[in-house]
Formats: sequence, C-alpha cells, structure tokens
Amino acid sequence: TGAAQLRDEPLPYPEKALIAGPAGVIPRELPGLTCATVDIELPVHHKGWRNLLSTDEPTDITSRLLEELLSEPANLTALWRGNKRFEQNWRPAPLPTMDTAVFKQGGHYLITGGYGGIGLTIAADLMRSQNAKVTLISRDGLPPRETWDNYLHSHSPANRTAIRIRALLALEDIGSGQILPLAADVCNSGQMRAAVEAAEAEFGKLSGVIHGAGQINDGPILAKTEQQIAEVFAPKISGLRVLDGLFPDGTLDLMVLFSSSSVATRPAGQIDYVAANEYLNAWAK
Repeated sequence: TGAAQLRDEPLPYPEKALIAGPAGVIPRELPGLTCATVDIELPVHHKGWRNLLSTDEPTDITSRLLEELLSEPANLTALWRGNKRFEQNWRPAPLPTMDTAVFKQGGHYLITGGYGGIGLTIAADLMRSQNAKVTLISRDGLPPRETWDNYLHSHSPANRTAIRIRALLALEDIGSGQILPLAADVCNSGQMRAAVEAAEAEFGKLSGVIHGAGQINDGPILAKTEQQIAEVFAPKISGLRVLDGLFPDGTLDLMVLFSSSSVATRPAGQIDYVAANEYLNAWAK
C-alpha cells in the first residue's frame, strides 16, 4: 500500500517503494522466476455505530487478492484504485523544455557528490550560465590550499586527490561565479549542518541543493553483504533524509535529486541501487 503512484497522487511513505528493487532485479538474476507487485487499497473498518452508518463499498477484498495470486505469472507492477486495476507500462515521450529560470543569476547552490561527474558538470554549467556561487560537498576533503602546488608535483596525475585539485582549479578558471569546497558526509547531520553554516557564511543564503551523491556496487544478489547494501543505500536514502531535515519545505527555491535509468531497466547486479533510486523518486513524488 502506498508504494506505487497513479498520476500525481502523493506517496507519503517513500520507504515502501524500496520493494521495487528486489521485485525488479530478482527475475533478472534468477531464470524462470517471476515477481509481480500489486499496490492494493486496504478496506476501511468502522467501529461501533459508524459501521451501521457507513456507505462505503463492501470491505472484503479476498476475491480480488485471490485473482491476483492465481493469475498468469508475470513480471509486472500493478495497483488498485477504487474498482479499477492499472498496470505500469513504458512509452516514448519527449523531454520537456528545460526552464532555466528556476536557477537564479548569482544564486548560491550546494552540490553533494561534488567531485563526481554529475557534480563537476553541473557546477561548471551553473558558474558559466548563471554566474552562480557553488559549494561542493564531498566526504573527503582537500589538503590546505597553500599546499596544492606541492601536492600536484609530488603525486601521480592518477592520484584521486590530485584529480580533484585539478578539477577545482579548472572550475576557478571559468572566470565567472565562485566555488567553495567543503568536506562533509551527506549522511551525517552534524557535519552537513556545519557545512551549510560555513557555506552560507561565505556565500549567503542557499538558493538550492543538488543531490548528486551516489554509490554503485554491482554484484549478484547472493554475493552481496548487508554492509555493501548499506553503503549503496547511504547517500541516496540516509543522505536524502538528512537533507530533508536540514531544508524543510519553503527553505529553498529548489532541490534537484539525481535518480537513475536503472529504475526502468532494472539491471542484474543492482538490486540495492535500483531500490535506493526508487526511494529517491518516491520521495520526490
């Protein structure tokens, strides 16, 4: 109940959407196995005199449940709404035109997963097109600014920190906008609160947050450990909960969440990654 959406109805419990990870990926990895999910509506049970006055439809859903359980096995996502049953399908659709007006000229934007491909690309675009002030958040910080030259000369170009320093220098060379790198774990509310305070002290109130942090660890279901699954869940589920706590409705002009096409393709090896992105989408809905 409440794990799937029809049209624009809200999803008050996004954690229920996690079921789509196992339901979608298990059939990809185990030949001959099918898995269907059906989002049902539970009957309303009135107590005492309210039961006598109720005009609700009959509350026994046994026959509908049996019909689902005894139907031809298939990999599908369905839901009940009233006396109707809907199945999810996919069709081509044009992308809507991007409304760049949602970003403010000179606005201040915080990007999680700041040194990933998504984070760096979005930061560069905002700085070029919007003259934006950008705060990059990553779990691992950079060495002090005055040591960067020495660090680059003493480490391999393939060194992770050296790559990040060069990426930051490239952003600074854009010539418009400003950039601030900060170290914080998006799953740690204390660290994130401190990072937000530091960012706003430097650049002023945040206009928006772009949540690009994520982790993927492909592997067959039976080889995954709880720890590995928790690491994949952390940035998209725990991290989003932290951001939700830091930025209640009305705090920001916008919050952008980066999901994944895996919620549609449901590839083998990504049972946890699909589930995490389904949570992200359900939270947005």
